[in-house]
Amino acid sequence: MLEATRRSAKVLTLLLLSAVLLTVSGCTQQGPTNDIYLIPEGYEGTVYAFYNVKNAPPLTKEGDFDLHIINDKGYFATSTPDMDYGLVTDKYYYVDQNGQRTQISSDCLRINGTGGYSTNIGTPDEINISYTSLQVTTSKCGPDFQEKGTDENNEALPHLLNEYYKT
Repeated sequence: MLEATRRSAKVLTLLLLSAVLLTVSGCTQQGPTNDIYLIPEGYEGTVYAFYNVKNAPPLTKEGDFDLHIINDKGYFATSTPDMDYGLVTDKYYYVDQNGQRTQISSDCLRINGTGGYSTNIGTPDEINISYTSLQVTTSKCGPDFQEKGTDENNEALPHLLNEYYKT
């Protein structure tokens, strides 16, 4: 009886360990993110890439990278349902009026992370948007900016909702 109990405990432990490993591997998508952010030259503040936006264009590619062409209000919108997750291999550029790119130094960037916005109030369709955001600066580059960013409040979401959902 004791041997049967030990065997059952071992089987149960293996099953639990397998379930944990499957859950963890399912939550982390393998591969690089491969995004290029093209930001208007001189822009300072928060930049958003909004996903799953009704009537927005799908992502376009440049080689193996997805292009995110940020507008003068600090955002990019795509109908692509969700962003890539995994090893971040993104590239960030300022773009002048002639299309010339200048790589943004990493000490002038602060990656904020991801989030979402959902509602069906005040609109005929349910809105279920995900986003990633970062902050860029030309005047406050350095470790302090990378760690803390700025307190500025970007009005990108209200602009996006008005443009694509007429709210």
